Amino acid sequence: MLIDPRHLEQISIIVDAGTLQIAADRIGTSQPALSRMIRTLESRVGSPLFERSRRPLRATPLGLELANQGRAILVARKRAVELVDDGRKGSFGVLKIGAPPFLCERLVSEVIADFLSSRPSIRIDLVPDYFPGLHQRLFQNQIDIIVGPAKSADPTHSDITLEPLFEDSNVIVGRAGHPLLVKDISIRDLNSVTWIGHSDRSMLRHDMETALRLLGVRNLRFVFQSESAGAVIELVRRSDCLTVLPSFVVRAGRGNGLVTLPISLPTADQTIAMVSLADRYEAKLIGDFKAHLRRHVVTHIASS
Repeated sequence: MLIDPRHLEQISIIVDAGTLQIAADRIGTSQPALSRMIRTLESRVGSPLFERSRRPLRATPLGLELANQGRAILVARKRAVELVDDGRKGSFGVLKIGAPPFLCERLVSEVIADFLSSRPSIRIDLVPDYFPGLHQRLFQNQIDIIVGPAKSADPTHSDITLEPLFEDSNVIVGRAGHPLLVKDISIRDLNSVTWIGHSDRSMLRHDMETALRLLGVRNLRFVFQSESAGAVIELVRRSDCLTVLPSFVVRAGRGNGLVTLPISLPTADQTIAMVSLADRYEAKLIGDFKAHLRRHVVTHIASS
């Protein structure tokens, strides 16, 4: 047996109001219409819902239970309307972002923290990975936006939208107070130091080795490598090892104990961009995050 949810809502309002007339006024209908609804529902369930001899109206045990169900429906309907309204405002939903480890560590996590402070009802999932994995997740609808080097994406691919954020370059990085900072650094010096590398899956690892060899470094001795951006940064901070990082990692992490060595690497700058699917519906939450990221870049990176 099916019961119209609207009838359950009306029963709950009648019970709470105490009289048919007050309930009719709250619902926006007439007292006779509510009386007919009660008789119809009682006929369907085969049991009275109100005690006819009592004034004000008193619900039977079954009437009270159905009223409880009606209240639950009213609450659910009200919450559904709120969720739809929040979704239109961009203040509800789940946002899934993918980025390489160092962008997660420095730029994206900072933007997310600021974005969440004004939207406590949303959830953000941050997926650290390298571009091949992120690209696959994007097309499988597992993430909404990739933030990463534009050269990783195929700009001629008609299915993606690529929006540049800022230009960046790779730099040689060491700890504050590193012995090489007090002298004119030579290629011989760079050949004598030990290096911290990156994952074999990382484009940064390839770019690092290519740039250093073009610079003339032949003795690349790696003592540590990791997919963890935090581990790489901590090892550099606590040792005399050097590594190659995107310059924004040092700029964005003021006071983190890292310094850029005064050596220019013979490689071109790279563009950091947002990548998303061109034909996917973009919810307001996604658009708001993109706008927030653009403002953050202008304020904290492009101007530094």
